[in-house]
Amino acid sequence: MIQIKNVIPKEDYRLEVQLENGSSIILDFSDRLHTVRFGLFANRAFFDRAVTDGDFVRWDNKIEISVSEVFHLAQKEKLQGDISGK
Repeated sequence: MIQIKNVIPKEDYRLEVQLENGSSIILDFSDRLHTVRFGLFANRAFFDRAVTDGDFVRWDNKIEISVSEVFHLAQKEKLQGDISGK
C-alpha cells in the first residue's frame, strides 16, 4: 500500500498530500467546512495542524483520514468537478 510522506496545509482549506511514490494529491475541504465530520477545519489554526504517520492524516487525534480515504475523496472531487463542468 502506498504511504503518505508529508502533508502541507494550503490556502483556501486545501491540503496537499505527498505520497512516497513522488505523486501528490490536493484535497479541497472548503466545501466540507459545514459538515459534522470536518467542521473543526473552520478553525484555520486547527486545519494547519495536519500531521501524518504514513498511514493516516491526523488533526490532534480528533479527525483522521486514511490513505485509502485520501484516494476516495480525490476521486469524489474529480467526479463532482466532471458533473458540474469544472
